[in-house]
This record gives sequence, C-alpha cells and structure tokens, in this order.
Amino acid sequence: MDFSEIIMIMLVYGGLFLYALQMVSSKNKMVGFVKSAILIILFGFISTTIWLTYKAEEYHINNHSGYEPISFTHHAILMIVGLSIYSVVLFSLSILLKKSRYS
Repeated sequence: MDFSEIIMIMLVYGGLFLYALQMVSSKNKMVGFVKSAILIILFGFISTTIWLTYKAEEYHINNHSGYEPISFTHHAILMIVGLSIYSVVLFSLSILLKKSRYS
C-alpha cells in the first residue's frame, strides 16, 4: 500500500469512528452497547480488509513473478497494530471532546 492509500483509509476510518462515538449520547446502556458493537464491527472489518489486501498482493506476486516466495505478513501485522493504536487515540480524543463539550 502506498502512503496516500494509508492516509485515505485512516481519514475515512477516523471519520466513521468519531461519528459513531459522537452520534448518540450513551446515557442509555442499550444504546451504548449497540454503539460499542458498531465500533467493534468497524474495527474488525477494516482489520480484515487490511489482512486480505496484503495476502492477496502476496499471493499475486508469488504466483506471477517467478522469484522466490515473499511474505507480507509482517507488513499486515504492523498495519493492524497501527490501526489499533490509532483507534485508541481516536477513542481518547472522543472522550476529551465530550468532556470539553459538557464542561
């Protein structure tokens, strides 16, 4: 993946993540659980997309290049770890935004 592709994925993911966190007040426990489930599904979808993209590129290169087999597993794991850290930063940012809004 190029740097511009990573930036675009992170912008879209960050926008959806912050929108899902801010869209409904979580005073109702059921709404909070639904919001958490939506965020977990979003994280799982993006993580799976990253993993499958790298594996498809690896498969394509290994089957069509004629060179020794390569592995992009460490790249995929690094991207997923980066996504996890980015999610924690976005979650912290959301908490700070809520505190500043209600103070």
